[in-house]
Amino acid sequence: MNKLIYHGIRRHIFRHIIRAKVKSILVILVALGIFLTLGWLQETINRNEIEINRLYETANVFGQIVPSDSGVMIQNREGGDLIRRRTVDAILTSDLVKDIYFESSSPWALVTNLVDDSTFLAEILDEIVGYDNDFDARQHREFLDQVIAIEHLELFIERHTFEPTAQIPGVGLVVTDIEIEFALGFNQASFVYADESLETPVPVILSEDIMMQNGFEFGDIVSIGYNLNRSPASWEKMTAVIIGLHSQTAMSWTVLLPLSAWEFALGDTIGFTTLDFIVDPMLNSELPSVRERIEEIVTHAGAGFTPLMLDLHDEEIRFVVQTMEENVSLLRLLYPVVVVVSMMIAIALSFFLTLQSAKNVAVMRIFGATRERVGLILWIEQVILCICGLTLGLCLLIALSWGFGVLALFGIAGLYLFGIMIGSAIGIFIITRHAPLELLQVKE
Repeated sequence: MNKLIYHGIRRHIFRHIIRAKVKSILVILVALGIFLTLGWLQETINRNEIEINRLYETANVFGQIVPSDSGVMIQNREGGDLIRRRTVDAILTSDLVKDIYFESSSPWALVTNLVDDSTFLAEILDEIVGYDNDFDARQHREFLDQVIAIEHLELFIERHTFEPTAQIPGVGLVVTDIEIEFALGFNQASFVYADESLETPVPVILSEDIMMQNGFEFGDIVSIGYNLNRSPASWEKMTAVIIGLHSQTAMSWTVLLPLSAWEFALGDTIGFTTLDFIVDPMLNSELPSVRERIEEIVTHAGAGFTPLMLDLHDEEIRFVVQTMEENVSLLRLLYPVVVVVSMMIAIALSFFLTLQSAKNVAVMRIFGATRERVGLILWIEQVILCICGLTLGLCLLIALSWGFGVLALFGIAGLYLFGIMIGSAIGIFIITRHAPLELLQVKE
């Protein structure tokens, strides 16, 4: 008997589903549409997050340390260093940056062909300005040469070739472009130095004007005098070998030498005119924290020979990523709203469709079906149609390769199915309270 009843109920449900095509298709399409809508929202969120991570991992955020007042006159380091060595060391050891570019410069230097220690300064300065023991370099800058110490010659050439109005900080030279001619047997790889004692000649690149005025030739051994603090007693010298010349007109009295040699010569007194870097891309998502930590270093008392500031060019990544993150936040806020609305739609749809089955309920009641059996039939019918729609939606999500976690997938499907059950139960409770004759008078 139970098997016959079960068979009859199943046959009735499927026949009614087929006969009521419009209602059945409506339930399936609504379930499908809601499932696809939520899938699209989740996929959009996933794609935006992937793109945000890609931008963070690949974008280069350029930064540089500059004077906080661009028009400041640097006392005691006039025309020279801006950044103290300890500040550079602190940034280097902070693990916040990579691809660091340095320059150190001094307008207090003199290139001569005198290598003898005893006569170096006395003779050359006497020839130029009438040397005496009170020689003040600051009063005779027009007779002196300028040193620019760089770590990467290739980067220096690149920077000053593609920046027509570049300003070399501290030196005050406007650079338009630079071309370097190397001596036979020398190239960019020769522009390095590792002798801390400075006993071997330092490879240098002189300007064309310095070469012509002194009659220098490629391979000549020359002396470079440099003044540590612009006082008569602070002149030192290093021996150098000419490996090339540059024809930059705006740098007509400039000597280029390896930064390592300049560090060996000046020791802890060295300062830097340029400090550029790229923030470690792994930290691009933490730029506010990176900015705060670097600013703490560069704004510390004594960080530079003049007050310094951080110039971090993060506007582009902040604008693009911030816009995308706002979109993701909006979608994340919208997502639970859509889930709740979907559940409300499921409750309302199943409720009204159940009420639309009044005549069918009346017929079943007239033929002796109990209220419980009638309710079970209506409830199972709604659940079957909902499951069909959700299953179809799941297949489309898989076919479209839209990202959806298993838990989220079954959670959303479960909520929607729960809404269908609730709506159907409410509708069944109301409709089965009426007598069959009352139900027959209801207009569907």
